[in-house]
Amino acid sequence: MAHQPTTFYSASAGSGKTYTLARDYLTLLFKSDFNNGYREILAITFTNKAVAEMKQRILENLHAFTQVDLPQNLIAIRDHIKAETGLDNAGIQKKARKIEQKLLHDYAAFDIVTIDSFNHRILRTFAREVELPDGFEIELDSGRLISKAIHNLIARAGKEKQLTDLLVDFSLSKIDDGKSWDIEFDLHNIAVLILSESHYNYIQQLKEKSIEDFLELRKQLRSYIKTAQTDIISKGKKLLDYYTSNGLTQNDFSGKSRGIYGWIQKIGTGNIPANGQQKYLEKALTDSIAGSTSAGNQSTIDAVQSDLVDLIQTFQENSGTIALHQNALSSITALSLLNELMHEVDNIKQDEQIVPIYEFNGILSKQIKDQPAPFIYERLGERYRHYFIDEFQDTSKMQWENLMPLIENPLVQMRDDGTKGSLMLVGDAKQSIYRWRGGDADQFLGILGSGQLFLQEKQNETLDTNWRSFDTIIKFNNELFKHYGSYLNSDLYKELYENFLHQESTDKTGGYVQIDFLDSDENENLEADLELNSVYPIHVKRQIDQALTNGFGPSEICVLVRKKKQGDEIARYLVRQDMSVVSADSLLVAASPRVQLLVQFMHMCMYTEQQQPRYEFLLQYAVLKNQPLIHQFIQSHLQSDIDVLTRDLLSGDDDVYLAFAKAPLFQATEKAADALGLFEDHDMRLQAFLEHVFEFGTGYDKTASGFLESWENKQTGLSVPAAEDPSAIQIMTIHKSKGLEFPVVIVPYCDVLLEEMRDAAGWMPINAENYLGFEHLYISLKKECLLYPEPAPAMYNEQLAKAQMDQINTLYVAFTRAKEQLFISCFENKKEKNNYSKVLMEFVENSKWSLEQKTEYKTSNHGSPARITEAEATTASILMEDYFVSERVDRIDISTRKGMLWASEAMEAIDAGTQLHDYLSMIQDVNDLDRVEKAIGLDRSLDDNEGKKLYEKIQRIVSDSKLAEYYKDGIQAINERAILTSDGSKSIPDRLVFDDKKVTVIDYKTGNESPKHKTQVNRYADLLSSMGYSIEHKILIYTDDLHIVKWS
Repeated sequence: MAHQPTTFYSASAGSGKTYTLARDYLTLLFKSDFNNGYREILAITFTNKAVAEMKQRILENLHAFTQVDLPQNLIAIRDHIKAETGLDNAGIQKKARKIEQKLLHDYAAFDIVTIDSFNHRILRTFAREVELPDGFEIELDSGRLISKAIHNLIARAGKEKQLTDLLVDFSLSKIDDGKSWDIEFDLHNIAVLILSESHYNYIQQLKEKSIEDFLELRKQLRSYIKTAQTDIISKGKKLLDYYTSNGLTQNDFSGKSRGIYGWIQKIGTGNIPANGQQKYLEKALTDSIAGSTSAGNQSTIDAVQSDLVDLIQTFQENSGTIALHQNALSSITALSLLNELMHEVDNIKQDEQIVPIYEFNGILSKQIKDQPAPFIYERLGERYRHYFIDEFQDTSKMQWENLMPLIENPLVQMRDDGTKGSLMLVGDAKQSIYRWRGGDADQFLGILGSGQLFLQEKQNETLDTNWRSFDTIIKFNNELFKHYGSYLNSDLYKELYENFLHQESTDKTGGYVQIDFLDSDENENLEADLELNSVYPIHVKRQIDQALTNGFGPSEICVLVRKKKQGDEIARYLVRQDMSVVSADSLLVAASPRVQLLVQFMHMCMYTEQQQPRYEFLLQYAVLKNQPLIHQFIQSHLQSDIDVLTRDLLSGDDDVYLAFAKAPLFQATEKAADALGLFEDHDMRLQAFLEHVFEFGTGYDKTASGFLESWENKQTGLSVPAAEDPSAIQIMTIHKSKGLEFPVVIVPYCDVLLEEMRDAAGWMPINAENYLGFEHLYISLKKECLLYPEPAPAMYNEQLAKAQMDQINTLYVAFTRAKEQLFISCFENKKEKNNYSKVLMEFVENSKWSLEQKTEYKTSNHGSPARITEAEATTASILMEDYFVSERVDRIDISTRKGMLWASEAMEAIDAGTQLHDYLSMIQDVNDLDRVEKAIGLDRSLDDNEGKKLYEKIQRIVSDSKLAEYYKDGIQAINERAILTSDGSKSIPDRLVFDDKKVTVIDYKTGNESPKHKTQVNRYADLLSSMGYSIEHKILIYTDDLHIVKWS
């Protein structure tokens, strides 16, 4: 491949980032001298969804280039490829076919991956060097690992005195703070540090410390505090004693008891005031004496003026140190417990031979630092020459440092053919909203502002056209966020919103923006029965109604919130208003009644002698099965033996309750779900639950009891992707919405402080010699840090600047999701500065937007509310109608027929027949033809010609004059439904068509007509007759040449 420059794309929201990535990736493929150039390309992004989107875009574009007629939207990419390669249209088409064929047969080498999956690959490569166990497993469920570590730690209480004392101290400190004595919740909060990459290196330094070391540090900090306090108090007492012995009183000083005398009096009696009184103390030095004080007393006071100066200086120096050490002291117990938790985690890792995914970057960072770059590159096979890194603003420092040796080698080393590798970085610092996960906007801005990277010239490109939104929304965001940027403390961040914000619009003119300022008094007037914490859900409903009136459908409207609990409150209110909602809670697997019943059944089977699990199961069963008298139902079964209970309520084997003791976990769970009748209705959350059970069953602990323990921690985080529902409003957090777009976006709760930085903390470097070998103090970063010794003030200011950036970036992501209409709401703020709503009101006033007073709120808008675009078409989902996976042993046959194994023509015929059967089984009536056509189009096992022939064959069957009545609109029919015979076997006719108590039996066959086919259909008919049905017709359809055999 020819050399490409290192390119850094600054891609604002909606600027065609994926388009650009796909274009440049395809260009590299076509510039390669070979047809497998993809083998030299590594593209990295951060989510599986982004990986799937990128792969799909490239594959679809590549396939389009193999066709004669190219879609209009790809002509610009083709022209770009022609300019870069010199190929003409025919040359591109010919090479595209060769590349596509190679890629599809070598798909594993198509490396568009998440950063975690790539790190896993490197970790496997260096497993021996980092002393990982052979065949180690990746632990994705960090919550399970932490919960188990906490459980093990608490179990040691009462056996180890020092640890027991620590846990007691921790509980008492929580009680002193007015919290519950139960420490498990707080231990989980502490353990978050273990999972955080930004804390990784610091907590690794603590691993060598013992509980005794932390106790000694606590003594040392208390000693420093005591010494500093004694110094201040002794000097204050000396001065106070002098004043008293010389007859001076508070009346001789300015401010009396509230002035300098009162301040000295507090110190002299052992009560050191809080710091933060610099201006007050500075004034005291020049204006401490009352105007009515006698000349003699003035002289007495002046005589010890130097002592007063010394006291004030000592106070200013020592009070900051005292506050710093008190701050650090408050975290010592938590850190010592954190250290013990890390040891418990290490023990679990060793026992289970696992590596938690959160440790990937740290392990690699330690290993890569110790290895020369060429060695690392050689160990990975010297394969990659070209790198794409997407969402670079979300790349952590450690991740980037780990990648640098791999990227640098091909960039600086020239091949024999005179070519070098290339690097493409794409990101937008304004969309950096994952700092809590390690994302670092400063790193992005630093590289963006540098002239070179790896000593190579770097080319910066700005994608400054917004292809997503209408121009009214684009102009609004341009102006608003430039105004917001002026509030940022950091000059670097200010420059970002000044120089890299402005976006050009396309020819999509129009759009609508509305900002509503709510009256805070409305909160106080909320009706109690609404069960609302604020008026926001009510106002969101108003804005939804307005958008519906403007011509948008429910599924085109998305409500974006900062916090999950805000979305939950809105969702509950909308549901009470008879609105359909798709939210995080509605997609939770644990929210499925079928999943809940299955979990309760598992509990009951594990604890057969306990009443509570049985009661919970019976209650859930009664609700799901619509039992009319729930209380009586529970009472009638509560005392039954479990074998009797399961025989009465479940289908299938009588001993299904023993499955969890006899069978593998997944097979037992699936058997239980089948026996409970949970597969009768389609529930994708049940399917996701079974997939989760399967994954768990492949891990270290394969028991049902282990799964139930894990489920307690996992259930709140496991969800399924939202299916298209044209009648449902979408509700999601702003973080979840990143990368998405919606015709209408509603953003409530826009009244957060720009400087909000709750629970901020950091590691302050110290002289280890003065702190018993500890190199950092862990301190809360709050405003009083400005009065601490350096570098605490600098740490606070840096954290504040980043917090401001987080807030404005979060709002930027939310507002740029809107395509056509944007609704914003906040409480009108008349007091606080640097508040979202205050800045919004300033913007409205500066932009001279009109502000109209409504009954409950003020509103300002810009643009026309009438819809411009056509309603967006929704894609019908194709449901999987049968997802029973594990088969009973007696259903499995091993073929010994060589023809089945080796005769390719026979196998092709069988495959074709099977495919036809599968798609015919999706036909309920003639209206399902469109659905089947779409499904065939998505079938990657068929090429275009095969898919077309298959659909035409199905269409001929359904529309044939002799058969059309059996597929007509509204016909009652079932496909491939099993009929259970008296001997326990099953017969499965292809299609049954019902007309009251009459039924027509239809079976599809390939190949030649055979008497045994009639025998098979007659057997189906006999079974149906024995069930009370009258057989109207029996039909055999030979699909190869559409030959129809019909009899009565």
